[in-house]
Amino acid sequence: MSTAAVARNSTGDSSTLNILVATDNHLGFMERDPVRGDDSFHAFDEILQLARAQKVDMILLGGDLFHENKPTRRTMHRAMSLLRTHCMGDTPVSIEYLSDPQVDFPPETLQVNYEDPNVNIALPIFSIHGNHDDPSGDGNLSAMDMLAVSGLVNYFGRQAEVEHISVSPVLLRKGQTHLALYGLGNVRDERLHRTMARKRLVMCQPSEDTDRWFNLMVLHQNRVPHGPKNHIPEHFLSDFLDLVVWGHEHQCQVDPEYNHQRSFYVTQPGSSVATALSSGESVPKHVAMLRVNGRTFKLDKIRLKNVRPFVIEDVVLAQIAELSPQSTEDEVIDFLRRKVEMLIDVAQQKYDQQVHDASDSIEPALGLQPKPLVRVRVEYSGGFETFHPQRFGLLFVDRVANPRDIVYFYRKQHSSRFAAETSNSNVVTQETVGSSVPAPMDAVHVESLIGEFLDDANMQMLVDLELAEAVRQFVHKGDNDAIVQSLKASVDTTQKRILSSNPNAVVDEDSLGTHIATAREQRRQRAIESGHGQVDSARDDAMVAVTLAPRRTAMNVADRQAVLAFEKAAAKKKSVSVAARSDSSDSDSNSDDDGEEDNEFRNASIKPKGRLAGTRKKPQLPLDLAPSSSGKKREFSAISRPSRNARSTLQHTAPPSVISRGSSEQLDIDDDETEEEESIDSSIPPTPLPNANKKRRTLTGTAAPIAAAVPKPPRGRGRGRGRGRGSKSASTASQRSNTTSSSQMPLVNIGDDEEDDGDESGNRRFGRFSLRKKR
Repeated sequence: MSTAAVARNSTGDSSTLNILVATDNHLGFMERDPVRGDDSFHAFDEILQLARAQKVDMILLGGDLFHENKPTRRTMHRAMSLLRTHCMGDTPVSIEYLSDPQVDFPPETLQVNYEDPNVNIALPIFSIHGNHDDPSGDGNLSAMDMLAVSGLVNYFGRQAEVEHISVSPVLLRKGQTHLALYGLGNVRDERLHRTMARKRLVMCQPSEDTDRWFNLMVLHQNRVPHGPKNHIPEHFLSDFLDLVVWGHEHQCQVDPEYNHQRSFYVTQPGSSVATALSSGESVPKHVAMLRVNGRTFKLDKIRLKNVRPFVIEDVVLAQIAELSPQSTEDEVIDFLRRKVEMLIDVAQQKYDQQVHDASDSIEPALGLQPKPLVRVRVEYSGGFETFHPQRFGLLFVDRVANPRDIVYFYRKQHSSRFAAETSNSNVVTQETVGSSVPAPMDAVHVESLIGEFLDDANMQMLVDLELAEAVRQFVHKGDNDAIVQSLKASVDTTQKRILSSNPNAVVDEDSLGTHIATAREQRRQRAIESGHGQVDSARDDAMVAVTLAPRRTAMNVADRQAVLAFEKAAAKKKSVSVAARSDSSDSDSNSDDDGEEDNEFRNASIKPKGRLAGTRKKPQLPLDLAPSSSGKKREFSAISRPSRNARSTLQHTAPPSVISRGSSEQLDIDDDETEEEESIDSSIPPTPLPNANKKRRTLTGTAAPIAAAVPKPPRGRGRGRGRGRGSKSASTASQRSNTTSSSQMPLVNIGDDEEDDGDESGNRRFGRFSLRKKR
């Protein structure tokens, strides 16, 4: 059991080991942002300056030095430039390295960098990797390997195997102080939790005089529980440790916290740059100054000066006396505008105090009045309406650093089951998200999307969780070969399974299927144990809420049902291939159980948005689609056309084509709108065709009758309203010469109605989308 104690006074003698501790620097975060692009580099530069000013013996980094798994050349160049500037020199290093470099460091690193005769290191840095800069891709390398092989950083804590982990300490000595430095780079929390729960993690100790070593461990994992197994409980760690430096958590908690169960202290330095607009990031940023003498230590915190000020505040609209659910949007905007004005002043006061408390030797790289980060979390429960946050941000585009996401709307929180069990009331479910709040792209997890796509796939050899993990590596880590390597590994594993069963026997088809299924199930179990397919926990409550929210489009409920019914009719007729689905969130409604909903919609006399009341004759059935084997009349379900708003959200690909039954002729369908031959239920008044006197419909093998003139509907409000419908035409008719009679030539006018209606003379103007000019 640990016997270390917190030293009240620094000894200051030759046996005191001085270590500056920092974590989560996230170099390169938002590097393309014109305002915040240099924030991470300013903070890291200040950390290195503090280390030189404090004359520390070494720097200890707790992971996530880089924000991206594959940093850009600019980020890597700037990071290496800072390290060369502050870490190289003629100052002798006073700590002695005692352990084996072949055990502690990567194989390319033959020794600790300050003992390398080819590199002149004055300030050694020891670092583990985090979840952002972890090894991946070809060669299983990380950005930390690049710094290590260049001699700028001592990279340790990397594990070759995660099922059985052995952590060996880096042994250092200064005078009479012996330091055993344990490092554990980031491993997926579910996988590490399972490994530690099964007692498969071994902490090696020095073989001699174990009582005189100060045991310091640094790791990069979730400390706060976001689920039952996606964090590492403190009691999983060994009880002989004296101090644990916890990375990955961004909230600054430098003051050591004592764990009574394991009798060690825990310090959490937090990040040096705000990467999320959450309450934990608004806490003042510090680095830790650790002094170790013998088995005692002292921990001080130093406030960082070059950190952009960040203020956050929660607002409940129902509790504001001057507002009510009947308040207009302008009234709500005016109240929030005054709130943001006040927070900007608070941020400036916070920054002034920050500059005053920081070291005088550090120059303020952000200036005296930097643009602050401001976040207002607005609860609009109780009937209040929302507005677009980006439009609100235009009011402060020159005054804040994040004008696009100042305001975040959410509803009253509903704690999940796990949140109730763990008393974590900050868990936000999808019910908290407003319908007008768009989900940011960085909040959508690719694991969830791949899982939805592969759930219904009938794969015999590939494992969905492995594919999801490969796609995650491809998207988040930039590993272009991840998918290919995953497929190759699946094939190789299956082949080895088949050959190892009976190398000399001939495998028949039935046995082959059995071996493939067995190998697939084994790989799937390993993928589950490894945590593949698990969505990483988000750091920001707001981000979690938006991530869990269902994706929405511009269609209302009636439009979605109309689109589904429209596509069902196309599938039944076997004549039209729909180019794109309206929204992936409607995929669950494509089962056979939707018949009652569709009938209810058709019989309820609901008009989809954008439809006009009126009557229309049942369209004539094309000759090519008429039943040939039976005299029974073919029945078509009464389908309501989706509204223009709904149809505009459908993403069409190349113009589809329809092969008619019993005929070799091909029908060309207009690229702009695919129109069906359909039966119309009398309960739903259809919309008359606009500008019907300009259009004619041609059926295969026959001349198209001239459409009856109908009253012109009123023009729409925008330029997108009132466009004419595309018409079906036989390819033989559409390819005829221009001398074809008007009764046989398909006319398509998709020009703007404002241009057409404005000219009643014979010289009518056509829009740029007209397919053929009227003769």
